[in-house]
Amino acid sequence: MKKGYIFISFILLILAGAFIAFHIYRNIIPMSPYDTGNSAGNLHNYGLVFEMGDKVYFANPYDSNCLYSMDPDGTHSKRLTNMGVKYISGANGILYFYMDSSNTSGKVTGLGSATNQYGVYRYNTKTGDLKCLAREMCGEVQLCGEYLYYQVKTDGGYLEKIKVNKTDKKVVYDEMASPVCYDNGIIFYSGVTKDHSIHMLYTQNGDYTRDFLTGYYFFPVVKNGYIYFMNGESNYSLWRASLLTGIPELVTSDRIDFYTIDDRYIYYAYSSETNPALKRCNLDGSDPVVLYNGIVNSLNTTSRELYFKVYGNDEMMYHMPLDGSRPAEMFLPQ
Repeated sequence: MKKGYIFISFILLILAGAFIAFHIYRNIIPMSPYDTGNSAGNLHNYGLVFEMGDKVYFANPYDSNCLYSMDPDGTHSKRLTNMGVKYISGANGILYFYMDSSNTSGKVTGLGSATNQYGVYRYNTKTGDLKCLAREMCGEVQLCGEYLYYQVKTDGGYLEKIKVNKTDKKVVYDEMASPVCYDNGIIFYSGVTKDHSIHMLYTQNGDYTRDFLTGYYFFPVVKNGYIYFMNGESNYSLWRASLLTGIPELVTSDRIDFYTIDDRYIYYAYSSETNPALKRCNLDGSDPVVLYNGIVNSLNTTSRELYFKVYGNDEMMYHMPLDGSRPAEMFLPQ
């Protein structure tokens, strides 16, 4: 009888240890100083679409912008949150985004529909665990190595960061600087209140800053050794400068409202009183073509598709292949 009791106790001890080990493993958040989230171009356009692994994650306009996943071809869509999200980013199977209850899924009833939540959240795509990392009224969010940098809108606005495992939260900068243009440990951002030049924030060396490019510039995006930006001193045309020389050069003289960039093309909302359009050009500005006629916004790309919205209809999204081989059509996740 005593031997049986000892054996049962031994088995229970093993099971308890296995449960504790599983719980610890389940809650380990993978992180690396080399992690980068969504592209700067997508995040300048609210970060509504993000591709990670074999899935595309998106804010579904047909369901109050709740977070959904789908296959890259638009099939097998699945709702992941009950509230609206934006600035979707992530790495290593973990998603990060801003979520708030100002938009709640109409498919949820009862207590789940009567919540007042907001902040920067983390979602584990393997376990389905959802956790609030920072209860703040936030703007843009970006994954920069082991930290999330995000704009806080209260108290005049400032830039804050928190480690992805919910430690080491601190204020970084006293302006609501945009953190989305992150490249090799450096955030390139436009000044907000003191000037509108482009500055560099060194995230892996104590968050110190230095000036990079003096001017009236907005929405920086780093691609292939250049930094692209909208030039407010030149009718909001698109320019770029070499990261080595800092010498600006014109990319397109078109007035631009929004733009995003992939490895081959620049996609932009051409601002015109008579012929507004969604246009595409090469990275040096050559070979411009019209992809869609109308006033567009919210330009987001994946490895296969360009997604966008049309002014005045925020509850609908369009998409088309990146190469323009098929005309734009309504995006209807299946």
